[in-house]
Amino acid sequence: MSAMQRRKGKAGEQELARLLREHLGIEVSRNLLQAREGGADLLGVLGWAIEVKRAVRPSLASWWQQTCRQAEDAGERPVLAYRLDRHPWRFVLALRHVAHGFEHAPLSMQVETDLEVFAALVREGVDGTEPHL
Repeated sequence: MSAMQRRKGKAGEQELARLLREHLGIEVSRNLLQAREGGADLLGVLGWAIEVKRAVRPSLASWWQQTCRQAEDAGERPVLAYRLDRHPWRFVLALRHVAHGFEHAPLSMQVETDLEVFAALVREGVDGTEPHL
């Protein structure tokens, strides 16, 4: 990975952490140990392992696999947050974590949404219940 890609990734993580703090009213920060120890890119959104990607072109299949592996290791629900150049943030979540009746669906069945809907799902789940669309 080039220095430019690392800077872009860091900037993307900082941008998304700020947006989530604003939308959720909770402390969200970058995981500074992720390069050495692995794990989610952002910390503070209880129950969710957030993988952040900033890119020119999407690579959703490989990004989703990485997100699921890291979430499984942490015992959390996977969420892939990505932003392509000159586009808004998008969030990919497993359908089983957000829709009634799909609790046993494979992780490969996903739904994609925007920042406002993801923030609403997180706020809905704050009381310990599983959020659902």
